[in-house]
Amino acid sequence: MKTRFFFGIIFLLLQVGGIAYARFVPERFFCWAPYDSHTLFETLVTIDGKTLTQQEAEARYKYKMRGWEQRSIDNVFSLISQYEDTYGKDDNAKVTVKYSTNGHPEKEWTYKR
Repeated sequence: MKTRFFFGIIFLLLQVGGIAYARFVPERFFCWAPYDSHTLFETLVTIDGKTLTQQEAEARYKYKMRGWEQRSIDNVFSLISQYEDTYGKDDNAKVTVKYSTNGHPEKEWTYKR
């Protein structure tokens, strides 16, 4: 009985620790925490002077490249950076994400190698 109680307390403490951790990191892939930001964004991808269509960009990154992101926008930045640092490292891609989180003024993020 005490063993189950001990494991139950440990499990709850890990949950609380995960929530606290998620509040201090930009990406929240594996943390159980509320999605408290909504971001409207659009991604522009240029490779060797040719701008990709939205469909081509979505096929490249296997994720939507325009619309609402209900999680942290840093997840999109991370996805793009990971692709460009590995599979797309020789493509000379210029990636710009224009975004507005929770109705704040628009910002711009650019992939930097």
